[in-house]
Amino acid sequence: MKKATVCLVLLAALAGGCVTKVETMELPHPETPPGAITSSQTQTVMDKRVVIDPALEGSIRVVRIKAESGSNGFLKIQLNVKNMTDSPKEFFYRMDWFEKDGTPLPMASATTPWMLLKGETSFLAATAPTPAARDFCVTFVAARK
Repeated sequence: MKKATVCLVLLAALAGGCVTKVETMELPHPETPPGAITSSQTQTVMDKRVVIDPALEGSIRVVRIKAESGSNGFLKIQLNVKNMTDSPKEFFYRMDWFEKDGTPLPMASATTPWMLLKGETSFLAATAPTPAARDFCVTFVAARK
């Protein structure tokens, strides 16, 4: 019995002495993108590919756009959209795709409903429906009640 107690005490001491090392890595801070306007800790991306309904101006902002060609040749985009109000904001968005010469692709683009809570930033992601798509336009429209 005494031997079992000593073993348990030793195991507890060894287990208590074990330290798990946790390494943390700080992500690099993004630079101000070209065409961005800094406004009270939020950067608004000014991009001709973003169309915002006048009813939403001042309510939502696109604060980041990332576009890249995936390994399979399809254009992938991600937009960060922020609700600048103190209440939930409902809206719709639609993606339109264009060839490299600016010709619209004849793809039917669905309008997607979306909602952001007060102050929330959300990521909207889309992949082009064909590898021929080389550019895009996103349109935000206010939800009518």
